[in-house]
Amino acid sequence: MSEPILKVENMNKRFGSTVALKDVSLSVYPGEIRGLIGENGSGKSTITSIVAGMQACDSGKMIFKNQDWKPLSMIDALHKGIGMIVQESGTIPGITVAENIFLAETERYKNRFGLINRRKMNADATEVMKKIGVNDITGDMLMQQLDFQTRKLVEIAKVVMKQPQILVIDETSTALSHDGREILYDIMNRFRKENKS
Repeated sequence: MSEPILKVENMNKRFGSTVALKDVSLSVYPGEIRGLIGENGSGKSTITSIVAGMQACDSGKMIFKNQDWKPLSMIDALHKGIGMIVQESGTIPGITVAENIFLAETERYKNRFGLINRRKMNADATEVMKKIGVNDITGDMLMQQLDFQTRKLVEIAKVVMKQPQILVIDETSTALSHDGREILYDIMNRFRKENKS
């Protein structure tokens, strides 16, 4: 068997007097789809949010690709290889699909005068959506035009676009329609075939 791509060792986390994680260890292997199952409050979201850089643990160790793993934020984690799709909404209303997908990356679309080439950014966002199997959402659409499950697909596209080695999904499938779940399962299977987790 191959080496784990991610190891969590003896992790602990408290929120005030509430013990969320106590001495938790976990290994994730390349090409593996791993499910965490437990009651509400059992620590599933806590451990995944720590792995994905949303918060820090109180004690314990994480190793990703044979190196200590201490992401500074979710963005830092995503850029280094672990992306997370959160249970709540991970998109920003009032802006376009393209602006959500390329948030904090619009510099690459600026011309020499400092103006953003929105046509190119919208076209690229439309292509990102098509790559995950969504053909009816274009980059120029406003987020408030979309229902919750379609906004969730935009969020999935934004994370998958970065090609993380590990994709963490926190109960996202409950927000998706049958078609949306099929898109998500296709992405998971593609990750597994690419030896990602």
